[in-house]
Formats: sequence, C-alpha cells, structure tokens
Amino acid sequence: MKSEQGTHARIERISSVHGNGKRHTCLASVEVSPILDESIDFEIPEKHLEITFYRHRGNVNRIEIWVRLFHIPTGISVCCNQERSQMQNKEKALAILKSKLFAIALAQNVQQVDEIQPRLIKSLSNKLIREYILHPYTKVKDLRTNVETTVATEVLDGKIDFLIKAYLQQLNHTTSVSKEALDNFK
Repeated sequence: MKSEQGTHARIERISSVHGNGKRHTCLASVEVSPILDESIDFEIPEKHLEITFYRHRGNVNRIEIWVRLFHIPTGISVCCNQERSQMQNKEKALAILKSKLFAIALAQNVQQVDEIQPRLIKSLSNKLIREYILHPYTKVKDLRTNVETTVATEVLDGKIDFLIKAYLQQLNHTTSVSKEALDNFK
C-alpha cells in the first residue's frame, strides 16, 4: 500500500448540488506508516508532547472524546475520535504518532526520536499521483505510470491491484536500470 502514498485523488465532477454546472475538484492525501507492535521499543518523551482534549460546544451532555497529540520538536499532530473514550483515543493517537515518527526515523536512519531532524522531514503526500475524472467522461489516470482506465467506478470501489502492479513494475525496472548504469559506469 506504500505505492498509494501521495495526493491520491483528484476528483473532477459536475456538482449536483449547485445548478451553475461548474466542475468541482476534490483532493485527498494518503499517508502510509507502519503499525508498531510491542517488540519495537520506540518511546516519545512526555516533555515533547502537547495533549489537547477537545470540548464539544453547545451540548453539555455530550461526551468529549476528541484527543489531539502534538509532537513539539517536529510539529506533527494527530487527532483521534475513533474510540468511545478519551483514554482509548489518546492511546490510539499515541500509537499513530509513534508510527509516523518511527517511519521518519527510518527514513533519516536514526535510532531515537530525539535524533530526528525536523528540517529534513519531507511530506510525501503533496505529490499528485492519480486523477479521477467522472464527468463528462470517466477516466482514471495514474500520473506516475501513465496507466489509464475508463472503469472509474471499479477503481473507486477498491479494485486497484493493476495500478499497484504497474507502479511496482516501473519501480523494479527503474531500480534495475540504475544498477546496470552503475555497473557500466565502473
């Protein structure tokens, strides 16, 4: 699924809500990070975290479950409201933050959170990787591999194996070509 990282969807359509017939474009960023288990010892110092519990305005009887964790040194924040309690959401947000920081540490080849250099963090989700055109015709085009299909509804339903396979084949071809070029250079 790492191949899906980037600005994943640019959906162009004629709005059914607005009568003026203008095209609308929606963008969605996809970020992929590893799921860490207990065998990986990767701790975030408490002093590096800012924890915010959001309050719901207006309804005093509503349970407040939103939690936001902000990692001060890197500026990365995670919000979570998936669980039914703040403590569960705090744990889930911490797990997501740890996985993001772990992925960054791997990319920067460092062992501890303290060694991460914030200025070297690159956002991979800003790169546009795929366009979905739904009106006046249907087409999905992967901008990295130039693979196109007119069955946009199937792609939107999750049938993306052919897109992932094309990306991996291109990636393997590029890697093998660069190894050959390096061998020829010697």
